[in-house]
Amino acid sequence: MMRVAMAIALALGAPGAGAQAEDFGGLPKGEGRVETYAYCITCHSTMIIRQQRLARQVWDEVLDWMVDEKGMAPMPSEVRAKVLDYLTEQFVPDVPR
Repeated sequence: MMRVAMAIALALGAPGAGAQAEDFGGLPKGEGRVETYAYCITCHSTMIIRQQRLARQVWDEVLDWMVDEKGMAPMPSEVRAKVLDYLTEQFVPDVPR
């Protein structure tokens, strides 16, 4: 949980935040970008997100898998909904790369 808090602080512009945090690792603007960035970069770069084009159901399964199998901190339900909405809006099969 501490890693997530630190990532959120970086994403929100805490002193010392690098260029990666300033542009949220290249994630497109949108509701849920900060939360997506904060939770995901604790384990991997945003490149793995940006290269995906998954249906909502698959993104939902991926979030479950990340928590169950990869040790991602569980998200509060309202944050998870925001992240899932963001991923679905930005990274689905019909959105060009």
